Amino acid sequence: MKKKINVLLVDDEIGAIRTLKGMLQKYFPQINVLGTAQTVNDGVQKALKHIPDLVFLDIEMPPFGSGFDFLDRCKGIKFGIIFTTAFPEYAVKAINDIQPWAYLVKPFSVDSLRKAIEKAEEKIKAIEEKNPNRLKQTSLIVPDFRKGKVVVPAADIIYCQADGSSADIYYLKNKEVVSIGISKILKVLESQLPKDSFFRSHHSFLVNLTFVDRLKQTGRNGRVYLKHNIDVPLSVLKRDIFSKKLSAFHHPE
Repeated sequence: MKKKINVLLVDDEIGAIRTLKGMLQKYFPQINVLGTAQTVNDGVQKALKHIPDLVFLDIEMPPFGSGFDFLDRCKGIKFGIIFTTAFPEYAVKAINDIQPWAYLVKPFSVDSLRKAIEKAEEKIKAIEEKNPNRLKQTSLIVPDFRKGKVVVPAADIIYCQADGSSADIYYLKNKEVVSIGISKILKVLESQLPKDSFFRSHHSFLVNLTFVDRLKQTGRNGRVYLKHNIDVPLSVLKRDIFSKKLSAFHHPE
């Protein structure tokens, strides 16, 4: 059996989503549709939540943006792109700027879709052979004295902060930043989270590179500015390697 490929479908036309989803379910059992979205905002939220392997992405999605806007807001999340559009004139920009895994012009055939999926399978296999520690669906199961156990998806974790022999995890829940304490040292948390997506900016801080907006030098040290108006320290010993790690994360080969 072929390895499952987790996909997200983003298209402003519900008919196009239903057609593509139907084709995938009927002819491609190796495809697992994680979700669908009809707007850029919804697509971004679902990409952050699910961390798909592949996104089937429409380009023109009026009046609230385009596929290019979606990709700009998803920088740092690693997934492949197959464009699905009724406008072939976008092909040059899409191929030159984004380098998608495939480009399908609507209405496309099952055979065209099959070729695109085969290309995606080749790309995913090559990526996983090179770096198996992808964010994917990794989650932490955190004991909570009020709720028993809480499942925290790695994709939702913004950063972790050491607090003596324990640590605090700051993560997104219902679009709000919340925190939960865990009786583990930061080194243990670091070992449980994907190494390609999390990095120690400081001996007391572990950050999710997906949420990093920028770095700023402050004297010999620095600050890491994260989404949701959060900033954490960047030690002088970590500064150069963190910068290289962040660049490689946002601009993979």
